[in-house]
Amino acid sequence: MMQADTYSLGWPRWALITFGILSIIAGVLALVWPGVTILALVILLGIQILVWGVLLVVNAFQTGAGRVLAVIFGVLALIAGTSLFLRPMRNLGAVVIVLSVFWVVGGLIETIESIVDRGPGWGWELASGLVSIVAGILAIVWPEITLFVIAIVAGVWMIMIGIMRLVAAFGRPGSGALPPPAPA
Repeated sequence: MMQADTYSLGWPRWALITFGILSIIAGVLALVWPGVTILALVILLGIQILVWGVLLVVNAFQTGAGRVLAVIFGVLALIAGTSLFLRPMRNLGAVVIVLSVFWVVGGLIETIESIVDRGPGWGWELASGLVSIVAGILAIVWPEITLFVIAIVAGVWMIMIGIMRLVAAFGRPGSGALPPPAPA
C-alpha cells in the first residue's frame, strides 16, 4: 500500500468510510430505540468491535514496525467483540464492564499513538481517543447506570467516532473535500 493511499490510523479511505458509516448508523439506531433494541445494540457493538479489531491487526502487519500497541488493541477488540456478539444477553453486567474497559484502554492506546506518531490526521486520532476515554470513565464511575443510558452513551460515541472517521477520510488534501494548503 502506498503512503498516499493511507489516511487516519494508516487505514485506507474505504475502511474509514465503511467504519464511519456503520458507526453512525449503529449510533442513530441506539438513540432512536434504546429500550427496544438493546439486543441489537450489543450485537452491533460486537460486530463493530470485531471489524475494528480485524482492521487494527491487518493494518499493523501491513505497516510493519512500531505497531505493537495496534496488535495488542486489535486482539483485545477481537476478544471483546466476539464475547459481545456470541452471548449478547447472557450477562448484561458484563456489557458495562466490557465497554468500559474497551473504551478506556482503546482510548488510551489511540491517544498515546496519536501523540507519539503525530502522523497525518493525528489530531482526529487524539480526539477519538479522548472521547473513548471519557465514555469509558463515565461508565466506570456510575456502575449503577442503566442499559438505557449505556445505549445513549454508546449511540453518541458511535456517531462521534463515525463522523471523525469520515472527516479523516474526506478531509485530506487532494480528496476534494478541502482545498490544498496555500504555498508559504
